[in-house]
Amino acid sequence: MLRIHGADLDPDAVMNCVSIEATAIHRKGEPIFRSKPSRGTKTSSSVTYLASDADFSELERQQEDAIAFLQRYGDDIKQALATPGCEGGTLDFGIDRRDVAVQCDYFPPELIALAGKLGLGIELTQYPPSSDEDGTEDATEPSS
Repeated sequence: MLRIHGADLDPDAVMNCVSIEATAIHRKGEPIFRSKPSRGTKTSSSVTYLASDADFSELERQQEDAIAFLQRYGDDIKQALATPGCEGGTLDFGIDRRDVAVQCDYFPPELIALAGKLGLGIELTQYPPSSDEDGTEDATEPSS
C-alpha cells in the first residue's frame, strides 16, 4: 500500500494529483471508528493506494509490483507529496508473521532507490496468519 498523510492534508488535493483511484481516504476530524463515534476523531488525513494485490505470503511479488507502480506513477506521487499539508508517504508491505526464531525479509536496491528518490519511507507490517475453515493457516489479504 502507498499511504500519503499529513495533519493538515487535503485528501482531495492528493487525489487530484494521482491518476488512479484511491483505495482508502481518511479525513481529519472524522470518527476513528464509524460504529463508535464517541471514541474520538482522526487527528490527520491520509489517502491510500493499492501498489500490489499480492498476498501476505508473496513479498517478492509485492516488491516487483511496487517497483512497477513507482515507475508508472512516480510523477503523480511526487506531485502528491508536494501537496500543501503533506507530511510524507510510506510504502507498506504486509506479510505473514512466520513461526521462526528470526524472521529476515529482503528489499532489493531498485525498490529502495525508487522509493528514496520519491521521498517515500518503506514499512514492513507483519500479520498473524489467519485460520481458514479447514483449519489451515492462510493470510490472503492484499498487502502492498
